[in-house]
Amino acid sequence: MADAQPSTATPQGLAAKVAAGSYVKVLSSEPAKTLIKAFTQSLKTATPQAEPTTHTDEQESLTIAVAALNAFLQSNVTGPVLENARPVTDLFVAGHADVKTLRRACLVDLQVDGVAPYAHIPHIELFAFARRVAAAVTTLSETAPLALHAATTISLSWLRLRLAVWHYRLLAQPSLSGASFAKTSQWIDVPSLAETVTASLGRVRRQLFGDGHDDDVWALASAEGVAWARQDKVQFLLEAANAWIMLGRDDKAREALGEATRLNRFEFALSGALGKRTRFQEKSISQLVVLARSATHETEDTVTADEGDADVEAKPDALALNDDTLLEKIDFSDGRDGDAAQSASLPAALVDIMPDEQPQLAPLDQIILLTEATLKDSFSPVDTLTSEEVLPYAVRVVSEKSTNWQIYTQALLVRSRIEMHRSRTIERGVLQMQAVVDQVVVDTEQPAEAKAEDEEKKDDADVPAIAVTAPDQVPEPDADKPTTFFRAADASDSAPAHVRLQYIHALASPPRWHLESELAYSWAHVGSLVSALEIFKRLRLWAEVALCLATAAAASHDDESGRGSGGEEKAKGIMRWRLFHATGTTSPVDPDVEDLPDDVVHLTPAHFSGPERSPAVPNAPRLFCILGDLEQDPSHYLRAWEISNHRFARAQKSLGDNRLSPELWSRLGDIDLRLGRPGDAAEAYRRAIAAAGDPIGGEDARTWSNLGSALWSQYLQVIDDLRAELKDAKLEDAPVPVLADDEEGDATAATKESKKTQQDPEVILAQSLAAYKRGATLSQDNWRIWDNVLTLATRSHPPAYTDVLHALRALDALISQPKQDMDGSSSTTGVYEPPRGTLARAVAFFLEDAVVPLITTRSELWEIVARVRAWRRDYKGAVDAAEKGWRTAMGSASALGASDGGTAKSWLEDEEAWGEVVSRTDELVGGKARSAVLERLAEGLA
Repeated sequence: MADAQPSTATPQGLAAKVAAGSYVKVLSSEPAKTLIKAFTQSLKTATPQAEPTTHTDEQESLTIAVAALNAFLQSNVTGPVLENARPVTDLFVAGHADVKTLRRACLVDLQVDGVAPYAHIPHIELFAFARRVAAAVTTLSETAPLALHAATTISLSWLRLRLAVWHYRLLAQPSLSGASFAKTSQWIDVPSLAETVTASLGRVRRQLFGDGHDDDVWALASAEGVAWARQDKVQFLLEAANAWIMLGRDDKAREALGEATRLNRFEFALSGALGKRTRFQEKSISQLVVLARSATHETEDTVTADEGDADVEAKPDALALNDDTLLEKIDFSDGRDGDAAQSASLPAALVDIMPDEQPQLAPLDQIILLTEATLKDSFSPVDTLTSEEVLPYAVRVVSEKSTNWQIYTQALLVRSRIEMHRSRTIERGVLQMQAVVDQVVVDTEQPAEAKAEDEEKKDDADVPAIAVTAPDQVPEPDADKPTTFFRAADASDSAPAHVRLQYIHALASPPRWHLESELAYSWAHVGSLVSALEIFKRLRLWAEVALCLATAAAASHDDESGRGSGGEEKAKGIMRWRLFHATGTTSPVDPDVEDLPDDVVHLTPAHFSGPERSPAVPNAPRLFCILGDLEQDPSHYLRAWEISNHRFARAQKSLGDNRLSPELWSRLGDIDLRLGRPGDAAEAYRRAIAAAGDPIGGEDARTWSNLGSALWSQYLQVIDDLRAELKDAKLEDAPVPVLADDEEGDATAATKESKKTQQDPEVILAQSLAAYKRGATLSQDNWRIWDNVLTLATRSHPPAYTDVLHALRALDALISQPKQDMDGSSSTTGVYEPPRGTLARAVAFFLEDAVVPLITTRSELWEIVARVRAWRRDYKGAVDAAEKGWRTAMGSASALGASDGGTAKSWLEDEEAWGEVVSRTDELVGGKARSAVLERLAEGLA
């Protein structure tokens, strides 16, 4: 792949190839081969950085570094496929055993503060090589613009800033709950690299805008006198805004974004306009819309530069909504009637813009809108209001007629993330993200014969294969070719690499592995665990594979369908495969090169019950925590804490979950109280109350009452200790306090004399009273708790008379309540109505409403109704039910013989029927006798 013409090896020739997107040709040049050889040697010898050779000009070195960085981003972020990259990979592998050894060494080189990048990044050696080469340049000026013939001019410091930012982004693992890439980047704990990015941002800013704090961002010349174009400054400010978002500094990001907006003279506003969102909406209501207009010179320059350029018109497909209720886009009203007040608050450049007929925006202005959306989404809560506010920014960019490929892709991603939170648009949101992922994967996936991992097959791969087919036979598809969920894009629909990479540093575009992981979480969110599982398996995210299997197992228990059965055991098997050796064998240290007895998703815990792997896999602490969740074994959390050198917070949180059980804390308090340790019991009850998830706290009033009892016991213990202390000290100036028979004494004097760090008994007594009062509030019909409140209120110093009166009123109300006699005897004559929500009330109403209307020949049912009415003190109703039961028994016994053809006799002849009539007659007579007695008793009481 080396260039044959000598002129192409000059810095100008290499820069021209970089500008044209021919990165492989640059990396195959002789100067690049020299640098690659030095780089691979430095990896083998663990040299801190590769020194450029004397045969390579540093300008050429930087050009090669830019080509390596762009090639890496093309193969992992933007696409298209990095064609003919096999010779370049062979150059890197020449100094190592194989490509896996090379990339493992690159991962070690890129590790920062104990955090390593994703272990399966394609062509990671290109990024490590670009970083080493840029760091080794020492003689060139950091502020001088590099002659790269690119649309944006950069300096050495600016190149190092981009490398540091992407280095930081590569450390974001694709397994953080499916959050967006901007949010995930904020969770990385690499302070040293964050300091490097911050210092680089300040350095480049001083080069472009000067050293002062109040420098004019409109000035086109820097402090060194170098002329920087306005577009270059806006590009840097957008890169700085996304870098600050990545670092979690929303204040700095807003400042940089505001400067970029003012410098580019871009006018935009989030406003409202009358329109219809649904198909059946008759009246227009206010809808959120982003009104935006680029500066005149920016729009003209963009249109002039893009005339006749078909690459700019190429962009991914935007899926239609196809909803039976929502419109594809908001139907805005023709006029702006009634919007006078709103128009007055808009900038003058936006007043005459119609919401559905907005002017074309410049690419950098489109990025400003997307950065504004990213900023709002990254630092705002996930709710409907935030989604409604962010969506118009993405819609404004998606509706553009001419858009850069990568800008349009980012806009589709922003829109799909928002639409996945709404039931009406969740389908388009998931499918749109699937379409974007398909495009990125197909555009970055190498064919199987071109992969460096298949080095042993490269001789056979070049041999052409001849296949004979019938005239009507359809050839079988190539299994090695990446497939898509939707129709694959044609070559004419795709944009070249240099067009896609033009604004890549100013966008928060995620790498392909993070984008696929986000898609997997989206499929899991809509319930398609199978699709999510396949994506996680392809990404080798074994922790997520195990979680999918465990979730499927839990779902199978809920719907009893049997799908996902055994998933929890499979999840345990995967976790043990990553953490432990195989049972009874000495397996390799690296589980990825191990010969498995079955597919990964069919492993069981019995396969890997050997000793722990040493050294542990990179994500061992997280895997141990997941295994602890699956096996309910806290020892795995302890092991995760030890492996992480006491830094993995998830392990401590998991251990804390075992200490957040209110039932366990309450039981511990009971044991401590029984063992005579009131202080420990009080602490246990406090933790039980704090750990309770319900608003009441603890186990209803029981825990509060027990806390009061523990504090009361602690109070008595402290009083005894103070009495013993004063007796032993034999103080002459302070007599021993005389306590009452009920263990009450003047504890204040003893507390003042004690010099030890003991709690004030009065405080403990007040806390005990407060706990009892809280328990009485939660259970107002518990006379025992009210009695305790009364006792402690009278023993306070001074007595809590308000609480005494309150407790007395509560006890009086409980005592004066009428007693409900289950036998039916009562001093009152009213019908008893069971309390609402009780089983007694439900049964009584069921009998009266459902059973009584249906009774025809079953006299025993009337007996049940009579007994229930008598229990409710409805004696007249009970007599009525007994009489109906007697009549039913008389009639049914007589009719039985006629209905069954005379096989049974009447109650005058049949013994069984006679017995039933006698039983009903006895009940009727007894009921009337009881009713007469109770009526006379009621008249006498009256």
